[in-house]
Amino acid sequence: MLSKRPYLVPAFYDWIVDQGHIPHLVVDATVEGVMVPGNLVEEGHIQLNISPTAVRDFHMDRVGISFEARFGGQPERVFVPMPAIRAIVDRDSGQGATFPDEPGETFPDSGGGETAPAGTTAATRGQGTPHLRAVPGGGSDDSAGEDRDASSDAPESKDADDGNDPDDDPPPSGGGKGGGPSLRVVK
Repeated sequence: MLSKRPYLVPAFYDWIVDQGHIPHLVVDATVEGVMVPGNLVEEGHIQLNISPTAVRDFHMDRVGISFEARFGGQPERVFVPMPAIRAIVDRDSGQGATFPDEPGETFPDSGGGETAPAGTTAATRGQGTPHLRAVPGGGSDDSAGEDRDASSDAPESKDADDGNDPDDDPPPSGGGKGGGPSLRVVK
């Protein structure tokens, strides 16, 4: 079952901050992928103040929470994956939510929305590091479309008109710097 944590943690965070209160996370520091100051971990857990005034470069998504904070005057980069969050609470009122592990609980993966059971990593699922590849196009070179994926070889749909509509003309090539895309004024 898809975990509730990636949905509820941001909601509780917004609720606490909108009240002008201070959100705290209770983190299981033994979960794989957690990056917290080890010297502040007590009995495998750490409590973190994630108030906007206490952290910098805060980012929260369905995969985890990352930010930079000072601990003992030293800046530290922190990352908490969603499976490691045990609770989010309002420091002022004590209200919030706790998240015990549930059997069969899955979490979104940083690789594009797939889900994986808690405790698995990209290495254990056989995924390598992500990579980029060039997508041809934009130039006036006729060979630019030769290296396409098979999925892009689908037949093009034909309109029932005579093909003399000026809107059907391809855009002029070479109009921009270096033969790239360019704008055309349509009146």
